[in-house]
Amino acid sequence: MNADIALAARMLISRCYPVCMTGAGMSVDSGIRPFRGPGGIWTEFGEPPLDDFDRFRKDPVAYWEDLLNCRGPVGELYRALVHAQPHVGYYALADLEKSGIVKFTITQNIDALHRKAGSERLAEIHGSYDKVRCPRCGRRWMRQEVRVDRLPPRCSNCGDVLKSDIVVFGEPIPSDVVDLCLTEVSRADAMLLVGTSAYVYPAAGFPRQVKARGGTLIEIGPYDTEITDMCDIVVRGTAADVLPRLAAEVLGCNSGLGWKVTPSGES
Repeated sequence: MNADIALAARMLISRCYPVCMTGAGMSVDSGIRPFRGPGGIWTEFGEPPLDDFDRFRKDPVAYWEDLLNCRGPVGELYRALVHAQPHVGYYALADLEKSGIVKFTITQNIDALHRKAGSERLAEIHGSYDKVRCPRCGRRWMRQEVRVDRLPPRCSNCGDVLKSDIVVFGEPIPSDVVDLCLTEVSRADAMLLVGTSAYVYPAAGFPRQVKARGGTLIEIGPYDTEITDMCDIVVRGTAADVLPRLAAEVLGCNSGLGWKVTPSGES
């Protein structure tokens, strides 16, 4: 693994515009279950309905009641999200951004952990649990800023019914987020893939676009994925283990922002 990490570090340093994309595997070490695969929420409870957005539109009061009362598998996920904290890998990735190596991060996760760890150049393509969004005009608020004593809450800008910022099945990904992601992907000559199965589109298409233009793909994760065969470098391990070691290799030092690599190479 050390040789793979060293190779990945050299590759990142040599590229002009590396972009990172993270998936559910990134947050597992923070106590958040993935959706699919071993231990996944949907593996246990079954895939959610594909008409979630239509159900929200037809009965927004019921939608908000379920959300506020944390019912079902979504409730289990929300309870985990509220208490989750970034692991050392998040801080290492944030330092790679601050150093100018990683130019941007696209996350498919809804847990806000990248922001908590200090990442700023970030797109949450599937939204975030701690925000509320207007589906019509696209304005967002932090969840605690929105009054829910009267359901459903409405947008102060256009009057439409508000929903959680989380993108549900049947709902288009907000155009401002998609446009930002496409812009960053179009600039990328390397993509660092961390804990993503590369299964859900449109995010799954981003590494394929980078590869098609001759860019480099670096995969970090414990399991093979849909795109392992097309990756140039594969590092098997968790984000919490590999990212601090990768950052130490790139930056040549330990960080003061919450992660540390011991002389033995163990995080």
